[in-house]
Amino acid sequence: LMTPTFVVAPFALEKQQQLDIPQPKHVAALAATASLVPEAAYAANNGYALQQLFSAIFVIGLGPAVLFWIYFNKPELL
Repeated sequence: LMTPTFVVAPFALEKQQQLDIPQPKHVAALAATASLVPEAAYAANNGYALQQLFSAIFVIGLGPAVLFWIYFNKPELL
């Protein structure tokens, strides 16, 4: 059904032709990418903060829940 295949990498000259970007365009693309980095980090931190908050609520609430379960269902463990 599927056979292993090998794809030959392009030659160095072909790679160089693909990477030839005029300097002003290269600088503009780099500046645009760099300007998006702080926003991406901020967005990622918001999601992480919410995950940390909900994890903390879950863990803090889990302790008393387990103790109540043990108290009412397995009091011999206390």
